[in-house]
Amino acid sequence: MQKISLLLLCFCVHALTTWAQVDRSHAPAAGPAPEIHIGTLDTFTLSNGLKVFVVENHKLPEITATLILDHAPVREGEKAGYVSMAGQMLRRGTTTMDKQQLDDTIDFLGGNISTSSSSATAFSLSKNFPALFAIFSDIVLHPSFDTTELEKLRRQTLSALAQQKENPNAILSNVTAALVYGKQHPYGEIETEQTVNRIKREDLIQYYQTYWRPNTGYLAFVGDITPEQARELTEKYLGHWQPAPVPHPEYAFPQQPEQLTLAIVNRPNAVQSNISFANPIELKPGDMRNFPAMVMNEILGGGSNSRLFMDLRETHGYTYGAYSSLQNDPYVGSFQASTAVRTKVTDSAINRLLADLQQMRTQPVSDDELTRFKNALSGSFARSLEYPSRIAQFAINIERYHMPPDYYQHYLQYLSRVDAAQVQQAAQQFIHPNHAYVVVVGNAQQFADKLKTIGKLQYYTIYADPITPDTAAQSPTGMSAVDVIHQYLKAIGGEDKAQQVKSVRQVAEAEVQGQQVRLTQWYLLPHHYMQEISLPASGMVITKVILNNDSIQMQQMGQQVSLNPQMKRQIRENAKWFPELSLLQKSDSLTLKTATDENGKKMYVVEWKQPEESVSYQYDMQTGLKLHEIHQVLINGQTITSTYDFGDYREVNGLLLPHEISTSMGPQHIIFHVTELKINEGLDEKDFQ
Repeated sequence: MQKISLLLLCFCVHALTTWAQVDRSHAPAAGPAPEIHIGTLDTFTLSNGLKVFVVENHKLPEITATLILDHAPVREGEKAGYVSMAGQMLRRGTTTMDKQQLDDTIDFLGGNISTSSSSATAFSLSKNFPALFAIFSDIVLHPSFDTTELEKLRRQTLSALAQQKENPNAILSNVTAALVYGKQHPYGEIETEQTVNRIKREDLIQYYQTYWRPNTGYLAFVGDITPEQARELTEKYLGHWQPAPVPHPEYAFPQQPEQLTLAIVNRPNAVQSNISFANPIELKPGDMRNFPAMVMNEILGGGSNSRLFMDLRETHGYTYGAYSSLQNDPYVGSFQASTAVRTKVTDSAINRLLADLQQMRTQPVSDDELTRFKNALSGSFARSLEYPSRIAQFAINIERYHMPPDYYQHYLQYLSRVDAAQVQQAAQQFIHPNHAYVVVVGNAQQFADKLKTIGKLQYYTIYADPITPDTAAQSPTGMSAVDVIHQYLKAIGGEDKAQQVKSVRQVAEAEVQGQQVRLTQWYLLPHHYMQEISLPASGMVITKVILNNDSIQMQQMGQQVSLNPQMKRQIRENAKWFPELSLLQKSDSLTLKTATDENGKKMYVVEWKQPEESVSYQYDMQTGLKLHEIHQVLINGQTITSTYDFGDYREVNGLLLPHEISTSMGPQHIIFHVTELKINEGLDEKDFQ
């Protein structure tokens, strides 16, 4: 019912980026570390405490100014998300200009201004920069936090969160952070629809007034500007910015599990497993242990020549890629290794990942590895110095993190001194396989039993709340597949009501790769159907399908498309408004199981299987409403999996119908919102000519 056909998903696939093929059969020869000459800069401090850095570069007539505020992370609690929203709202209007006026004025000057919760950046040609910097200071000093703009931002944020709920990478990131840092730590908080809806304008103002103070600020000018010009601009526009004490709360270092814990987020409709190993580390910027830690991480998982990549992809073929990252931080850092693998090799991939981590801890790296990866890091550092902004960043880091004044001047010397013993010691210090989390987002029914031998199993929702789900595929007692379908039909208004539907007009809209897409579907049951995919902004029709009794036609960009029998069969299946009514006629080919989805909801799972196609229909045990459908179709020898999620049920003509339908196939995830739904209103056969 009300789903989008596989043909739409094929349309989405055309937009995917084609990955270039890279020859990795021969590693590039390692070269010697180049000689590095780091430039100098001028610096001064305003009377209000704002520290200013100036890097002159007159090669191009352009200037960039970047403001960074240094304060402890903020605990947001039941209003998680308000700090980020405060940063975005700075750019959405001041007390003298609304957002449109800001946009128009900045565009007229040929510049750009962006803001975040703790930074702001301005860029333009040098001749226009004084005027742009005046606007920049207005944004920094006089934000309006306009309520209309706040509601627009809230809607955009909620839309993004709705998509993240179905994005396995976003789920993996959220749950990993919550478990590694703890939900009581600012780094572990998860933004949800509930927390965003609690945010008020006053919360944003309070954050701004508390934390946007010059005495915690670092302002860097880079480009076609002299120190004298920078001082004149800064004193004129930011000299009256009032300083004030800024809170500096302390947070306990995160506690890790007593044993390796596999944290599972069960997604019954997942076609792969997204995996992350993570533990917190105590490693601050400027700590000399950063150099061996950096080399260790580069060898282990820093790129396509690293151990994880070569082992999990090249040797075993489990994944397209596997990587690790090591993040230093003044409060608490992290080590993480991640990959995405086919469901059936989930346990094998985790075992190999853990084996690679243990090997890094227990065995010295080879001289060849050490030399190659140190040279690669040296070259990367040298290339980064081509950008003058790096000099400003180095100066700010030295001041902000109390680093030795010559830290970057001797950077390559420190790197060159790293030996194999230090790399192994770094692995032992920062990788803790026996006291860490392995987060797995995927279909737990397919791999959970195999993971019990690896470590302790604990299940979580997508918001990192612990649950005890029913992950075993079971046949529930006292219920049959037909019973579940009858329960569903009753929940939406009754089988009689469903059978009375003769015609349907439905319009739904979604955003695909930044463009608004409209899906129009007409049903005249049982043998007439039309589906049209268009771009409302231009009126362009991308795809159109018409079923008129025995005739089936399809057009793409106005051109007729030849349809094979399999495609025609899928169009006919999609023309069924209530597939459940057809399922009642196929009771002999249905099976029933139970499952728990990623939100901890208990579900009945009705499965229908054919040689070239299978469908899993998943219903909420409590409400009887359909939550998900998973379609698997064999096309040209390959199984194509597409998923549909249903929500926002509303009553239309006595029937409870979903008004939010999201669909996924591979990396594509699209959320359609129904804008028009009319039943038994004026369609006839002439509309399908």
